[in-house]
Amino acid sequence: MLKPVEKEEIIEDLSKIMEERGFTLSKLNDEAYIAKSGSLSMLIWLPNEDYLLIDDPVKFVERMGLNKVDSIMVVSYRAFYLADEVSKLIDTVRVWNGMYLNVKVYAVDIYRLGERLEETLNLALTTFSSKVSSINEPDGPCPQCGSQMLIKYRHSHRSLIYEKPVIEEILVCDKCMVKIHRVKVQ
Repeated sequence: MLKPVEKEEIIEDLSKIMEERGFTLSKLNDEAYIAKSGSLSMLIWLPNEDYLLIDDPVKFVERMGLNKVDSIMVVSYRAFYLADEVSKLIDTVRVWNGMYLNVKVYAVDIYRLGERLEETLNLALTTFSSKVSSINEPDGPCPQCGSQMLIKYRHSHRSLIYEKPVIEEILVCDKCMVKIHRVKVQ
């Protein structure tokens, strides 16, 4: 369980990292924030508890706005456990309530928060490259089919993993849908 002072520090770090990566952050409730970039909408959930006790899964979905986001990032000391529980909850509302949620669930453990968040953002941006696409430049042949790869996304920031400025690119083959996340250290 996060202590209030600890949570404030984590939120401050999250805000700084997300803004540097081109996301705007807005508070949803005392546990959650919405991060947006282009048409990509991500829920960042910092649960108050280290376990998931949900009486009504539909109320949880509505309270967290899971039907309005593309993904949820669970940020916690027990992030992987809680992400599994959220995935089960999403399956439960699909089976029991006929509510299909097309939401990707990501776990971000608080240990080494910056690096873990960067890895998760890299994965999410690659997965949802069409929602953050800002360019359409040719790059080279697709490693799978040989068609022209297109750079769909490019962003410069200071990497917490490499501890240097980087240029991040996402390449997509429109023919076979191969996606490549490329990071160039400057």
